[in-house]
Amino acid sequence: MNYTVNNEYNYEFETVKRIGIGNGKIFYVYKDATPFLSVEVNKLIGGDFFIDSIIIGDYLYIGNYYEGVYVINLKDFTFNRVSVDGYFGYFVKNKDCIYILGCENIIAFDIDANIVWKSDQIAVDGIVCDGIEGQIMYISCEMDPPGGWKDMKIDILTGKPVNS
Repeated sequence: MNYTVNNEYNYEFETVKRIGIGNGKIFYVYKDATPFLSVEVNKLIGGDFFIDSIIIGDYLYIGNYYEGVYVINLKDFTFNRVSVDGYFGYFVKNKDCIYILGCENIIAFDIDANIVWKSDQIAVDGIVCDGIEGQIMYISCEMDPPGGWKDMKIDILTGKPVNS
């Protein structure tokens, strides 16, 4: 099965399964190009910053700033919320893994939505991925806001910092 997600309304979604976790921001899931599911989460006051979605395997991940990340099973429509220290920032996908970059740390999930590891605190106000090569994730960590960014390397198999 090929799942995709976006937030563009299509009238065909009026007849599909709906999951209401909040209100104001709706994500639409297609299964093999056919409307399949809509998921509504809380919309942030002031905009859509730090709210995103991604699919890996049979799971939809929705990151929502201070609410953390919702993980929705696309086979049985069950879901849970994963807390993120500080706030949700970004998703990074690499092969069959999803990495959640938060305010203070990174959480790695496998293709079956299991948490593989959670890093120690490596930032105080955000983490940005600059790329992945082999088993090394190159990141920038905000250590002294505003503008106090520090470059680091993380082992994507363990979540531990790698010394140069």
